[in-house]
Amino acid sequence: MLEVARLALEGKTSDVRLYLAKLIRKMRKEDPAYASKLENLLKSEPARSNGVLRKTNSKEESFYQGEGLSLLRDFQSKNESAPLLDNSVKVLLQQIVMERKCSEELEKNGLYPTSSIIFQGPPGVGKTMTAHWLARELDLPLYILDLTAVMSSLLGRTGSNLRSVLDYAKSHPCVLFLDEIDAIAKKRSDESDVGEIKRLVNVLLQEIEDWPHQGVLIAATNHPELVDPALWRRFDLDIGFELPSEENVRRAVVEFLGDDIESFSNIVDLLVDSQKGESYSNIKRTVNKLRKLKLISPKEFEKNCVHYLSPSVSEMSRQERISFAVKLVSDFSFPKQKAAKLLGVSRDTIRKKLEQSCA
Repeated sequence: MLEVARLALEGKTSDVRLYLAKLIRKMRKEDPAYASKLENLLKSEPARSNGVLRKTNSKEESFYQGEGLSLLRDFQSKNESAPLLDNSVKVLLQQIVMERKCSEELEKNGLYPTSSIIFQGPPGVGKTMTAHWLARELDLPLYILDLTAVMSSLLGRTGSNLRSVLDYAKSHPCVLFLDEIDAIAKKRSDESDVGEIKRLVNVLLQEIEDWPHQGVLIAATNHPELVDPALWRRFDLDIGFELPSEENVRRAVVEFLGDDIESFSNIVDLLVDSQKGESYSNIKRTVNKLRKLKLISPKEFEKNCVHYLSPSVSEMSRQERISFAVKLVSDFSFPKQKAAKLLGVSRDTIRKKLEQSCA
């Protein structure tokens, strides 16, 4: 207890919590009742930021400086709009939130709210944004650990450092987001991996099963086929994120255009069509690029816009340019004269093609 006293007198509250979390792990075997009382005490007193959390220039994040936790980022809750998601994912997320609100009723019936979740899906589809949203809805602090950075920086000591992160997160209610979990949780049958990786999988397997119900552990992967099958079974819930449907592409375009939506009204359909099959992050990048183009060069905007959304226009044959011009008029309500000018074809040619298609 001398160590606890020293840390307390030095005002290192978060270090005290980390030390006690390690003590709880040890005492679970030697004195389970004492360990349980100590754990309840930790959970009843929320963690507070102090000198251990060093603020950076950003108002949104800080970096925990305890042993092995230099890569753990603490994100403060922000009032952002809910992520754009498929209805099936929304339903699952809403149930997680409702379970927390009804946790006492669940526990009376021997049930507990979801405490471990794995997100899978391609990059840019909202996995990280959803973790932010869920933490905000649950009114819990959000910690993010980039496991790729951990592996590149701490290989050889990763097992103990990962335990330090998990012990700290388990010492108080929070949402811990393990990004790119496939970096360390690969299949243990993969002969190309060093023994350190296999040990980390075992650490994760033990920790996920023992995750406290007061907090939420979220893992994310872009490569579910690489993750050890045993790990999948340990999570309470598996949520799959998909590339946006056409309806959600349109919603994303409208949301990202914001106040500029009216000045883009004549190309919204073309913009939506060009972004089918793209991730939300790519759609946002494209929309912002076009908004900049309109401000920088308003007179040339429509020409630049068409060429940006269809970069192969300059390489099209004459027949392909005619077909594209007809599509602009018939599918996206472009005036014939404008489509003819943009594609370098005659207005009469476009008119004749349209008449033939209607005949």
